[in-house]
Amino acid sequence: MRLLSVALAVMVWPVAAALPQYNLYLTDLSKDLSVSNSVKINNTTTYINQPAFSTDGKSLFFTLEQGLGTAVQTDIGRYDIADKTQDLLTKTALSEYSPTLLPDGSGVSVVVVEADQTQRLWKVDWQGNASVLNANPKGVGYHAWGPDQDLLLFILGDQENNHTVRYLDKNGELTTLATGVGRALSWQPGTQKGFFTEVKQQQLYLSFYDVKTKTTTQTELALPAGGQDLVWWSADTLLVSAGSKIYQWQSSGSQGWSLWLDLSKDCGTEISRFALNKERSQLAFVCKV
Repeated sequence: MRLLSVALAVMVWPVAAALPQYNLYLTDLSKDLSVSNSVKINNTTTYINQPAFSTDGKSLFFTLEQGLGTAVQTDIGRYDIADKTQDLLTKTALSEYSPTLLPDGSGVSVVVVEADQTQRLWKVDWQGNASVLNANPKGVGYHAWGPDQDLLLFILGDQENNHTVRYLDKNGELTTLATGVGRALSWQPGTQKGFFTEVKQQQLYLSFYDVKTKTTTQTELALPAGGQDLVWWSADTLLVSAGSKIYQWQSSGSQGWSLWLDLSKDCGTEISRFALNKERSQLAFVCKV
């Protein structure tokens, strides 16, 4: 498997560079894992990525390209699922990425590319007011909240093989878990285990950090070819998108990945990222153009 760039969405783009183009779909998901009523959120192809459902499932947040020509940047978009309307949660001259629900429900945390190109975690409340959430570390690319106000962080290195995954506890103590990593960060429900991926022999393999024992474990489970992004369906079932399909792995004894959902009718290329609402009745996924 050729390892693709893992940090495109958060690295600083040259002025003349064009952002990758995607479509964002929202679809109903039945108990038998069939999809229906697919809706394309964006009217025109654009950079739209990193979907995240609100806790009540009424809204979908995402990163959205704004501006034209050399003035392109990104804001956080918000889609009202019932009304099928969208607006912007942020409207700034900076670029915001990776909307993630804050544990206390007060808004979303986002990666902000600041005026001097520093990338840090910020908070955006429901009125769109933004402020720095964590002054350090800098270079944050992606993040995932744990069960105890703690974080897994993907930190950009000076080269792709120097990207790191770090653990930040609620007291601000930072621990480097691995170097040479993929962009995926996901906490296993009901546990204090944070999952991520590491590069071995040009493939991504699953690893996890156990907060209780403060130990990192490298598994021998390679992700499917082209797979990068992880979402937990249940406490025992981990999902990964690869190509136009989503695969599953059972943490309690499964030896490998099996097909979970085929989305090739809606996406004939590859799925960039995907998200599930709390009730597991709706699926949002990003399709590369």
